[in-house]
Amino acid sequence: MNKMNGQVEVSICYGTLCFVMGGSEFEIIQDQLPQNIRHLVHVKGMNCPGYCNKQENGKPPFVTINGKLMGEANLQKVISAITEELTNGTYK
Repeated sequence: MNKMNGQVEVSICYGTLCFVMGGSEFEIIQDQLPQNIRHLVHVKGMNCPGYCNKQENGKPPFVTINGKLMGEANLQKVISAITEELTNGTYK
């Protein structure tokens, strides 16, 4: 597991395509997390890594959670995956 100091690391693609396909909603993700886990989640932006160039990755917007790729990400899916990762360390 690729945790930083016991935290879940969430990287959000800030490429143009991800941003216009819904990635802009991630600007408020830290405020949307349950209060009891906010301190365990490190959210950062990333320059476009080119995930959209490979069809098997799915569609934008893209987020990684402890290095695991999520396509067609939205706030609900990401928060659910963060919770799963913190609870079981099993987000796939």
